[in-house]
Amino acid sequence: MEFCTKCGKPMKIGTETAICSCGFVKQVNPTHFNETIKKPVKKGEGVLKESDENKCAKGFPHKCGKCGCEFADVSDLGVFYSDESSVYLFKCKKCGKVERDAYGLSNA
Repeated sequence: MEFCTKCGKPMKIGTETAICSCGFVKQVNPTHFNETIKKPVKKGEGVLKESDENKCAKGFPHKCGKCGCEFADVSDLGVFYSDESSVYLFKCKKCGKVERDAYGLSNA
């Protein structure tokens, strides 16, 4: 991206020139502008990985609020601030619902 040296606005880039709406024209190198756009990351993906175990098989004892399964995979996110307790994610073995829980007074 090029910006105009006269007015500071972004310039429209052609094959060999960049043109501003104020009329300023600048010679540019077209190979300089071969930028690639990164794919956006889906939010919530990769927090807890899929397990290949049987559905609702042995795991950490935690009752799911959605399906009532008694076992879950647990992941500790740790402490965000020094005066708070740890945050835990419980992923149901049967339906895959993720519940967030913090034990202690400060993260209710």
